[in-house]
Amino acid sequence: MASIDAGQVLIQVQEFLRNSALSSTESELLAFQLLVWAHLSVGDRLEPQSTIDAAASRGAEGVVEALSRIALIDDRMRQAFGDAPRRAQFAGDFVVPAAHAAKRLAEGGIFDRFSPADMAAAVYQGAGEFMTVPPEVARLMVQLAVGPNVRSVYCPWESSGQFVGPLLSHGARVYVETPFATPLPALLSLAREAETDIVLGNPLRSPTALSAGHLEKFDAAVSIPPMNMLIDDDVVANDLYGRFLIKRATGNGLNVQHILAQTDGRAALIVANSFLFGPGKDRELREQILVRGWVEAVIALPAGLLSATSIPSALLVLNTRSKSAAVKFLDASRSFFHKSLGKGRSTLINTDAIADFCNQDHASTLALREQSGETVTEVVSIDEILANQCSLQVDRYVVGRDQREIQARLEAFETTELDEVVEVLSPLPNKDRGVDSPSAIEVHEVGAVDLPAAGYIRKPERTIQVELTSRRSGRIDDVFLRPGDLVLIVKGSTGKIGIVPGNVPPPGAGGWIAGQSAVVLRSRGPGVDLRGLGLWLRSRFGQKLLESIESGATIPMISIATLRKLKVIALIPQWTEIAIAVLEEEDDLQHQIDLLRERQADIAEDLWEKLLAPESK
Repeated sequence: MASIDAGQVLIQVQEFLRNSALSSTESELLAFQLLVWAHLSVGDRLEPQSTIDAAASRGAEGVVEALSRIALIDDRMRQAFGDAPRRAQFAGDFVVPAAHAAKRLAEGGIFDRFSPADMAAAVYQGAGEFMTVPPEVARLMVQLAVGPNVRSVYCPWESSGQFVGPLLSHGARVYVETPFATPLPALLSLAREAETDIVLGNPLRSPTALSAGHLEKFDAAVSIPPMNMLIDDDVVANDLYGRFLIKRATGNGLNVQHILAQTDGRAALIVANSFLFGPGKDRELREQILVRGWVEAVIALPAGLLSATSIPSALLVLNTRSKSAAVKFLDASRSFFHKSLGKGRSTLINTDAIADFCNQDHASTLALREQSGETVTEVVSIDEILANQCSLQVDRYVVGRDQREIQARLEAFETTELDEVVEVLSPLPNKDRGVDSPSAIEVHEVGAVDLPAAGYIRKPERTIQVELTSRRSGRIDDVFLRPGDLVLIVKGSTGKIGIVPGNVPPPGAGGWIAGQSAVVLRSRGPGVDLRGLGLWLRSRFGQKLLESIESGATIPMISIATLRKLKVIALIPQWTEIAIAVLEEEDDLQHQIDLLRERQADIAEDLWEKLLAPESK
C-alpha cells in the first residue's frame, strides 16, 4: 500500500467539500478545522452536545450551530473556530459527510501518525497570502533558536502557525503576536499542552507583550518580519519602550530592533538581503549588533523559498545573551542545501548539517566541505566584518572556487585600492534630469546599452534635458564626462564598463553625462591615464573581480564604499602603454566593423532603389 503524507489527510476530508460553494483555499481550511474539531471530540475535551459526532447527526444545521457554540468557549476557541460557522454554512449539506470523514480519521489515530503542524503546512502554503517557508525551514529556525531549557518563545508576525507547529511538544510558553486574525495559530495551539497566547496586534506599532509597563523579555524568538516596508515616522516618534537605538533605520532595521528588544537569548529571523549590506542607518545598526557580539550566524537562502515574495533573503541568528567574537556564514543557496519543488518554489535539505554548523565547532565545517565538495561555510572575525563596511552578505565571505582562483591570482601582483587611483563620482541627481525649464540644457546620457565590449564609447543615443544647480558639491562641470573617464554600471547590469574617448564634447549643451545606474571613475592626478585600468576591468579577470563585490539584492548592485576599497592591479607605465595601444587597435577594428555594417545595411536598399527607379522600367 502506498504511503500518504499529511497533505493527503486533508484531501480525504476536503474531497467531500469539492462541489460546495467554497473556494479551494476555504475548503482546505474548513477541512483542517473539522479535523481539529474531531480530534478534540475524540479526546473528550468538549461537552457531548458539542462533539462533531453529535453535531453531524443533526445535519448541516447542527454542524453550524455546534461550531458557533464551541467558538464561544474561550478566546482561543474563538480564534480557532470563529469563522468556521460561516464556512460550514457556505458548504451546505456537503459539510456533513466531510465531518463524518474527519471523525473517522480522528478515531483511527490519524493525529498519532501525522503532526497537526504538517497538516496545517498544506493549508498555509496553499493560501499564499502570508509570507511563509516550507515546514523543514520553520523547524530549522525553531531548532536554531529554541533550546531545551527555553521557557518562553516570542513569535511576532506569526499568522500561519508555521512556528507554533514545531513547538507543539515543547514545554515553553509561546506568545504569538500577529496583525492578522487567522485561525491557524490557534488551531495548532489546541494541540499544545503548554501555554500559548495568541494576540491580535501590530508588533512594531503597538507591542502587546508587556509586564509592569515594560517590554516582556522572551528566552527565544522566531519570525519572518515584513520585508522592505516603508514605516511611518510616528512609529519611532511614539515608541514608549526605547526599542530603537538607530531611529532612522529602514523598516527591516526597525523590525530587527523590535525583536532584539523583546528577546533575552537567541532569535532566528529571515530578513531581506538588502539589510545585510545596505548603507546608512542599517549599516550603523549592523555595527551596533556586531560590536555587542550579538550576531552568531548568517545563512544565505535559495530563491523560491518564501511564499508570497521573491525578495532575496537570509536567515539571521542573533543572541543577546552571549557575546560572539566571530560570525558563522553558510551559503544554503548551493545545490547541496536545496531542491526544487516546481513552479519556482524550493526548499532546504540537509538542514541537520546547517544546525550542526551553527551550534557546534570547527569540525562541522570540515565535514560540510567534504560532503558538499566545495567551500560552503566560513567563520569570520568581528573585526574583519567591521573593516568590511559591516557587511553580513554571505557571498562576501563564502567564496566560490572561481573567486578563490581570482583572489589567488591577484595576490601574485602588486595591488592598490581603487580609491587611491580614482575619484568615484556620483551621477547627476534624478531631480535635475528631465527638467522642463528655460534654464535646462540638452545633453547626451551614457547608459549601460552605450558601453561597448571593445574600443571607446560611441555617441550615446539618448538625450535628456537637465538643469545644473549650484547645490551640487564640487564644480558644476564635474558632472560632464571627460576624455579618459571610466563609466561603470553599479546598478542592474553591474560591472559593465566603458572608456570615454578623447573627442567627447566639452561640458555644457551637447555634452555627455553618466546615467543614473552608473558612477564615473576619474583620475586623481593629471598624469594618471585610466585607460589601461578600464581595459583590465573589462577583461574576464576584472569582471570576475567586480562580480565578487556585487550585492545580492533583487536588482544587483555594487556598493560605492566597497568599490572604493576594491583591490586592483597597480599598473606600471609600460603595461599602461601596451594597454592603450591595444585599446586603440580595438577601437580602429570597431570603427571598421561599424563601416562594414553600414555598407551591409545599404546593399539591399541600394538594390531596390535601382530596380524601382523610373528609368529602370
